[in-house]
Amino acid sequence: MKIGMMLGFEDSIRTMTTVASEAEKAGIYSLYTVDAGRSATVTAAAVINATERTQIGTYIVNAYAREPWMTAIEARDLNEISDGRFVLGVGTGNLHFNDLYMGIDSSKSRAKMRDFLTIVRAVVNGAAAERVRHQGGVHRIRWRATWEPATTSLPVYLSASGPKMVRLAGEVSDGVAIGIMSSVDFVRDLVRPNARAGAVAAGRDPDGLAFPVAATVSINPDRDKARDATRKSICKLYHPIPHPYYDSQLRQLGFSDFADRATELMPAGRLREAMELVPDEVIDTMTITGNLDDCIARVKSYEGIADELILARTGQPGDAKGMAGYEDFLELVHTFR
Repeated sequence: MKIGMMLGFEDSIRTMTTVASEAEKAGIYSLYTVDAGRSATVTAAAVINATERTQIGTYIVNAYAREPWMTAIEARDLNEISDGRFVLGVGTGNLHFNDLYMGIDSSKSRAKMRDFLTIVRAVVNGAAAERVRHQGGVHRIRWRATWEPATTSLPVYLSASGPKMVRLAGEVSDGVAIGIMSSVDFVRDLVRPNARAGAVAAGRDPDGLAFPVAATVSINPDRDKARDATRKSICKLYHPIPHPYYDSQLRQLGFSDFADRATELMPAGRLREAMELVPDEVIDTMTITGNLDDCIARVKSYEGIADELILARTGQPGDAKGMAGYEDFLELVHTFR
């Protein structure tokens, strides 16, 4: 199992590129940027220039904030400047970004993502002068590349959690980009068989699908502090409105009671009350939390289930600024070198 890292929440792009460089020295396999507080593609370019051999990708770019042609063109360029090290992860975003920030209705997403992924996969790998044509219900394209692509097989992953989107990922993408708070059981018993069934239904080889999994990592010598940081990060997924992706995962795994209470408490600003309700089972199975030894054991539990485990660092109480706050995290990465 390969070990990666999610970037994009650092205090500056300079810090992000420094972390990327140090993570590469520690033996990280991959580094991913995200459309959140920053642009995934712009920061991916910065991370590419700060590294030499690590795989770089987006996890993910928001398809509702971008058109498929430009998304694919940016991916081709990023793949070229990275000498073929780039992977494109695409998703629907969420209500926080789409509705609150941009005023976009993203309620009917499957038809859009089917068109989006079909166009993007054709464009990123299109040879010079090769026709790319698609006429869909949401997106269409008539295009030919001017230059040859840096590689002929740039992977395009679709972020998915709900059963219908997971099945679509199996039909139209190169892999299912599985988000944070995905337990081993969730990936093994729900995501993998559903995506593989989608591939078979579409006449594709299910063994060709990749299953990268992102996981939050709250690492602290003090286990109680690590767990408290995890509780806080989980509850923040429900503020200012519930994040549909993670709310869906919790409900699919039997934690609807907590999801209902968090939906009530967090928009009202009642963080401490919500934190007290986070089930221990959620912390123990859907996150990587504890001291270094605890986190090593949790990472190992994904072996044979995830092709790649992408670690997203959870901030700790009293975090030191800059690289000092990443020492324990990078030690965990180095363990799996």
